[in-house]
Amino acid sequence: MKISSVILACSACANVVLVGAIVHGVSREESAARARRLQPSVAKVVTPSPAAGADRGWSEVNAQNVKDQADKLRAEGFPPSMIRAIIAAQIRAGFADRRKAIEVAQGEQPFWRPTTPDPNAAAALRALAMEEQKAIKDVLGNDPVNSQAAALRRQFPNFSEETIDQIAAIRERYDEQRMGLYNAMRGPGSLLPDEQAKIDALDKAMHGEIAAVLTPRELEDYDLRTTNTANQLRYELVAFDATEQEFRALYKLKSAFDEQWGSYRGGGSEEQMRARSEAQKQLNDQIKVALGPERFAEYQRATDYNYRQTTQLIARLNLPPETANHLYTIQKEFEQRRSDLYRGGSGPPGSPAFERIVQQTTALQSEALARVTPVLGSAQFVDAYKQYGGSWLTNMVPRPPVNRPPPPKS
Repeated sequence: MKISSVILACSACANVVLVGAIVHGVSREESAARARRLQPSVAKVVTPSPAAGADRGWSEVNAQNVKDQADKLRAEGFPPSMIRAIIAAQIRAGFADRRKAIEVAQGEQPFWRPTTPDPNAAAALRALAMEEQKAIKDVLGNDPVNSQAAALRRQFPNFSEETIDQIAAIRERYDEQRMGLYNAMRGPGSLLPDEQAKIDALDKAMHGEIAAVLTPRELEDYDLRTTNTANQLRYELVAFDATEQEFRALYKLKSAFDEQWGSYRGGGSEEQMRARSEAQKQLNDQIKVALGPERFAEYQRATDYNYRQTTQLIARLNLPPETANHLYTIQKEFEQRRSDLYRGGSGPPGSPAFERIVQQTTALQSEALARVTPVLGSAQFVDAYKQYGGSWLTNMVPRPPVNRPPPPKS
């Protein structure tokens, strides 16, 4: 490591100590004296041992030095949060050269070409991050604020300390296994089916272990806050304003569906697609019974992707919230009228029937715009609506297929 880097690290660490000590009520003279006492030992930690080989890990070379430094800070009476900040910064500095070497090895991509992540470099960076976090944990223990256990305590204040520690240990162990699978991925992009199957199997095994340490009521509370089904349901209901009872009822139905059918990722045989579609219809019928007809109609509207986009746009434009409902009503009316036009048949592009549909839907589109514009108040807002929730307006008129020229003969 360069001398300038060592000096900079020492100076930064001393400044942190100085400022922190002042904040915590220590006199400027005493805090400055502490910083002077720390600088020599900081240099020891930041500077690798000359005898250390380049292939030796951080834990072999620097762990004892950092532990000694942490002990000195504790003896000086520094708060645990400040000790963690100083020691963690020093450990990260010890990994900086290795991280930089990986990043430099990727090379600079030409600016006119798309950036293609190097899967080997990405895996190396993930592995380095895991090693770095382990080094920090080995010296300082679990972070009382940002650790897995700390997050669980905030999320589940009614769980016992023992239960929280058990869940945290299980999740950390499976996180490491999951990271190992990601490091072994064969390339960038979405997971391949066999890779996704392995991730799904890990998730299922982790949930099984967590279920074994919780009571049925605790498991229900855990699932309602952490499962993919619950997270997806929260996203879908962002415009629904569900009550707790409604959310619990919907989660119970959705989780049973996901348990049988899993998350939809496309593909599957025609028979599988038909069976899933039928199961989805049955789920909707069950939701209608659980919510009642009126709330079910609101649920259908709120879970419509275009409606969710519209509500977000209306909020950004500072228009009344009921504007989104008004636009949705207009949308459904004109979509139904468009469907009615197609009942007489459209015919292939260029045929008289197709031209008739084009003329009729063009007139319908003009009428729809005349209805929408006063609701939004300006043509500029209408243009924004077409991009965020109002794509039905631009899709009202059918477009003939694009005739592409044949490829040149070789």
